[in-house]
Amino acid sequence: MSTDFLGKGLKFPFAFQKRSGGAQISTTTSADHAHIHESILQILGTRPGERFMNPEFGSHIRDLVFEPNDSVLKGLLRHYIIDAIERWEKRVYVTDVSFDESPEAIDSNALYVRISYRVIDTQVPGNLVFPFCREELFDQADNFGRPTTIDR
Repeated sequence: MSTDFLGKGLKFPFAFQKRSGGAQISTTTSADHAHIHESILQILGTRPGERFMNPEFGSHIRDLVFEPNDSVLKGLLRHYIIDAIERWEKRVYVTDVSFDESPEAIDSNALYVRISYRVIDTQVPGNLVFPFCREELFDQADNFGRPTTIDR
C-alpha cells in the first residue's frame, strides 16, 4: 500500500499562488523533512479547540506562555511536545527535547526548544528548533465592532 497521500497537503505557512490565486500545495513527499517540519509546526502552533472539524487537534504548549522560565516549565513543555507529536504526527517518533540554556536566549524572553526525531520509515534522524515565546497583544474590538486599545 502506498503512503504517498501522507505527503500532500496545504503548504504551511498558508500562502497563495501568484499566478492563479489558489492555495499553494506542498510538493514535498511524506518522507521529506520539509513536510514533516510543516506538520510539526502546525501541531505545536495550534491550540486544542481551534480546528472546527477536529477540536482535539493541537498541543497545550500555548497555555504555558506566562509561566516562569524554570525546570517545571521545561518539564511541562517536554511532556506536551512529545504527547502532541506522538498523537498527531505518525511518521516520526521524538528522540529528544532539549532547550537552549545560553544567556542570550534567556535574555531575549524566548525559549528555543530543540526537537530531535527519527522518521519511522527510513530511520533518518531530523531536528527542529521551535521558538517558544510570548504572543503579541493585539487590539480588540468592543461589542459594537469599534477598535479599543490595550493599556500596557
